[in-house]
Amino acid sequence: MYYFILIATFFIPLLSFLTWKCTYWHRYGIEGPWGWPLVGNIKNYLLGRQHYGHVYQDIYNAYSHLSWIGIYRLFQEPAIIVRSQELLKEVMIRNFNHFQDNVLWINPKRDPIAQYNPFVARGDKWRQMRFEILPIFTPSKVKLSFPHIAATCNKLKLYIENKLDINCFEAKNLFSKYTLDVVVSAAYGLNGESLNNPTADFTQQVKDVFLPNPYSLLETTALLFSPFLGNLLNYAYIPRSLQNWLNVIVNKILETRLNKSSADETVTSSDFIQWLIENKKKLNETLERDPIVGHCSTFLLEGFETSSSLMAFALYEYAMNPEEQKKISKEIDQVMNNFNGELSYEALQKMPYVEASLYETLRLHAPMAALLKQCTKSFEFPAQHIDKGKPFHVPIGMAIVIPVRAIHYDPNVYPNPTLFKPSRFVDHLEKSVKQSCTFFGFGEGPRMCPGGRFGLAQSKAGLISILSKYTVHLADKMQQQPLETSNTTFLTAAKNGIWLSLKPRH
Repeated sequence: MYYFILIATFFIPLLSFLTWKCTYWHRYGIEGPWGWPLVGNIKNYLLGRQHYGHVYQDIYNAYSHLSWIGIYRLFQEPAIIVRSQELLKEVMIRNFNHFQDNVLWINPKRDPIAQYNPFVARGDKWRQMRFEILPIFTPSKVKLSFPHIAATCNKLKLYIENKLDINCFEAKNLFSKYTLDVVVSAAYGLNGESLNNPTADFTQQVKDVFLPNPYSLLETTALLFSPFLGNLLNYAYIPRSLQNWLNVIVNKILETRLNKSSADETVTSSDFIQWLIENKKKLNETLERDPIVGHCSTFLLEGFETSSSLMAFALYEYAMNPEEQKKISKEIDQVMNNFNGELSYEALQKMPYVEASLYETLRLHAPMAALLKQCTKSFEFPAQHIDKGKPFHVPIGMAIVIPVRAIHYDPNVYPNPTLFKPSRFVDHLEKSVKQSCTFFGFGEGPRMCPGGRFGLAQSKAGLISILSKYTVHLADKMQQQPLETSNTTFLTAAKNGIWLSLKPRH
């Protein structure tokens, strides 16, 4: 009896408190799904049944009559899913200063170099970090980087030729090698050797980053939902071994470059690190090594990961849609013939359908299924209904969910949304999608991906190198086991890989 009273004394108030937290939106007269104690509306995600992007998509679809929806995240944290295009523009562009931080729980002590990533940095720091790397990704700088891309394309073609007897490629693995070699060359001025040497240092350091693993669900939850869990797990966004290794590599490069400069020797390197050094000199600013190492980690991880996923999913869509593949190959043949078979930066600009196919791939397989913004300055949302209800004052700290997958698959935005239709991004009437808040393949607004132009260039070049010589098909194991995306990873990833085969065209 004593224990029963003790338990009741503890649990009844706790249950009452948790239930009361689930009435937050009801108390404000806001519509949305009922939240369960502790798990809110993300139970299926926490059980590994659905990706967090699919959870938000289901809610988005269930409340199509509202401009925004009140939801509950982990531990009944009240949050908002934005639906209306006008409100999306308010959050992402017009009143961006009210929502400038991204919700990514990074601990600077555990992740000292990740805090320099413009996507991760908070407060005013992200502006400075973005300002430092933007000059590296101008059209002229991407053009100057193209020799790094072209040289790696030649290695990619040779690698495939040597593996044709097996002719069963896991696309993500293949393109991770390619993009890693491109980024290591273009950013660091080094030879990554990923396509030639399976035990190369760069390959070993990053081969498992962002891929599905037994701890993916916990890691994603710590990153997107719970700093408490991150502290409990001692979670680091960038693995500590990689942080330490990058510190050594980048500092060696800096030492060499700075010693040459101080000795009045000409530095002939044309890569991201050298451009960072030169930009600092132009601005008469002190060269701090920690931010340089941080930028180099951003170049490495985001430069190889998102582009390799884009290329893998693109080849999958080409294999699934042979008529579209024919259109793409035809454009490649015509342009390459005009450039005497030479792959150049100028040739890439003459292939709008290839580029459109990549935008369409990003629509169907966006790297992030949802973007999470944090209210940094109180803002008034309009009533959920156009003709009734009251405005809501969004408090500082509240998470705002931009449901990328839901928007990309909304039939009112993209008719027949499950179809692979690159013409959406070529046709005059639909091309404006790139400039509005209906496409989030590279984010949107002031914190849009600064390296998108470079990512597209390396992706297009690699795919053109393959499609100019081969047609792509699903491998036998892919036909037996259709594509399934992981429910647990932070970034969109194929659970069991993307297995493809290639057939020579000529």
